[in-house]
Amino acid sequence: MKSRLKKITIFSLVFLFIFGTAITTTPKQQVKADDGYNGKIFRHWCKLRASRSKRSKVLKRLEIGTPVTVYSTSGQWRKVSVNGKTGYVLKKYVYIDTDAPALEGTTYDKGQTVAQFAQRFVGNSYVWGGTDLNRGADCSGFIGSVYRSFGYNLPRTSSELRRAGRKVSYNEKQPGDIICYNGHVAMYIGNGKIVHASNRRTGIKISPRANYRRIVCVRRVVE
Repeated sequence: MKSRLKKITIFSLVFLFIFGTAITTTPKQQVKADDGYNGKIFRHWCKLRASRSKRSKVLKRLEIGTPVTVYSTSGQWRKVSVNGKTGYVLKKYVYIDTDAPALEGTTYDKGQTVAQFAQRFVGNSYVWGGTDLNRGADCSGFIGSVYRSFGYNLPRTSSELRRAGRKVSYNEKQPGDIICYNGHVAMYIGNGKIVHASNRRTGIKISPRANYRRIVCVRRVVE
């Protein structure tokens, strides 16, 4: 994968949003790590701990820029592996790679790839007006930034996303499709579930029922 600067300037990420229906660009190279996702530490001497507790044993101190493999997020902790050693790091100190895998195969396969990528960021913060997958996003900012990682430019607001891609029926929904509600949007991930930037209290999360509230429409971006 492409190299990054050792220090990540948190507030320097700027996203350009182009209003209208989605457009495609050249697919990106596959960068998904085996059984996990690529990430980097962005705090000096970050502590890798044996369990999800600040009182647990410190296994290793990680320098800023240290590459890690991210396995999961639980509460304020991420399970990571570095140089064969697995432990836990506070999630706010781990930057998850936003380079997206290539979209290949059928429409269903492509949508599933997008949905799986979106789930990398579960546990991250909800920030009103935000578009940063690591530092925080609101509902439409989350959806837009996920698709931007694959080279698609979508409308910015939840109401404008109702015209992104093409309309499909609820019964035709597939992973990667955008579920539009009144004042909110989410991404369908399969098995009746959605991933979305829910609110300030719960952040980016997976909800068990896509129809937990009235659905306005379903939009398909990838074909």
